Amino acid sequence: MAAWCEAGLGFCVLILPAVLAFVPRGAAPLAGFAGLCAAGHMLTTRGGRRRLPLVPAALLAALLVWGAVSAAWAIDPWRSLALDLRLAGVFAAGLALAAAARIEAPARLALLVLVGTFAGITLAIVDLAGDGVVSHLVSTRPFAAPRLNQIAVWVAIVLLPTAALRLGGGRVVVAALIAAAMAATVYLLDATGAKAALTAAVPAAALLYLWPRAVPRLMAALSVVAILTAPVTLPSLAQHPRLFAAVNTFKESAGHRLLIWRFAGERIAERPWLGWGLDASRAIPGGDVEARPGEKFLPLHPHDWSLQAWLELGAPGALLLALFVGWLWLRLAEAPWPLLYRAAAGGSLTVVSGIAGAGWGIWQEWWLGTLALALFAILVMARVDHKDRIPGESQGPSIGRSSS
Repeated sequence: MAAWCEAGLGFCVLILPAVLAFVPRGAAPLAGFAGLCAAGHMLTTRGGRRRLPLVPAALLAALLVWGAVSAAWAIDPWRSLALDLRLAGVFAAGLALAAAARIEAPARLALLVLVGTFAGITLAIVDLAGDGVVSHLVSTRPFAAPRLNQIAVWVAIVLLPTAALRLGGGRVVVAALIAAAMAATVYLLDATGAKAALTAAVPAAALLYLWPRAVPRLMAALSVVAILTAPVTLPSLAQHPRLFAAVNTFKESAGHRLLIWRFAGERIAERPWLGWGLDASRAIPGGDVEARPGEKFLPLHPHDWSLQAWLELGAPGALLLALFVGWLWLRLAEAPWPLLYRAAAGGSLTVVSGIAGAGWGIWQEWWLGTLALALFAILVMARVDHKDRIPGESQGPSIGRSSS
């Protein structure tokens, strides 16, 4: 049973990049299937149930309870409860995936991550060059370059760990080629957020490499402060004319983002302690009013995880989010991985933080499912012993060994 479950997990990481390239919403059911495989693996392997990460489980459970309670004052209580139930499934899948990272063949899964990612890259480039020649097979929507943003973000998340794994095994040329091809893909595609996040991730990884314990602790503190002060800091950006003009000139949608943040800050100030209820962003009063022609004050969500947590769940929800993110950084400081790989994983966390701070809604199931599978892949690759040959790759001299 454990072997079959492990095969199912490999299948999921193999096809996820292609799914993100063409039917991103399909990442949600794929993550659900992966969660079932992970749960089966966890329950049928020795000591599997003891690997469940208790701290994040407690924080996510508290978030679910508070989300359910918020339905009492939510704009649409039934919508809040429905989302809370769906999030319970997604969170359970993510926790099971984290607990199932001790698979028997981590090197094989590492190869599947690489093959799947480059398959997704190839299909995305063909689609971009052919003006949607592939995506038209699965969608009737007109093709636009932002359609490939999801695959760009996946590539940005796994780039550094994938390259670091090969570099740590002495395969310098292979690592350089992988990093160059994946970085070129991110910068070729339209995803501005992925480009900015990856650009920030490289120096972040360098700092993590130089100060492997101090920098994660600093990042944990900064993340907590940034999330808890978001209703004050982010909405104020739109009040500076020169800054707003510069951002709007760089990209019009970025200027719209600042207007969204200002509006969200105003609504947060009205209900700072309890929020408006889980998933209430879609129905906040005044959100459907046009800030500029064709641009609403709040289209679906605030495009920032901190503001969305504050807006919907108030101070308790924001605090739980801050504690969860801070815990991830602190756990990174203690991870028993090779220094190079630990720094690369910190770069991935930087990418995720950057995208979540300016991109999709925090509760979107496909996005949470993608993050759960990315976490699983990064945890599994951390366990690759460089003495073991990764299938299909030439073996160079080993300069490190990983454990978990």
